[in-house]
Amino acid sequence: MQCGTVFEELAVDVLAELPGAARLEVLALVDRVRHAPRAWPDVRDPGSVEEIREAFGARCWIQYMPHDGAIEVREIGWAG
Repeated sequence: MQCGTVFEELAVDVLAELPGAARLEVLALVDRVRHAPRAWPDVRDPGSVEEIREAFGARCWIQYMPHDGAIEVREIGWAG
């Protein structure tokens, strides 16, 4: 776990299965998101009270929830 970042169990599983370079790319995206969590679009369903956002890197994406001073990474995707 990075400071200010919580990973859901599924995200941890995906991260663990990625090769080293892919893992570093995902973690770099997580770090950018952690520093500017509301820079990416809110994708929550109408009526949802949870703020859910998605951020995209060159070959990866994450779905996350911003919290005061932290983010919760819910899903990780890899297209590399």
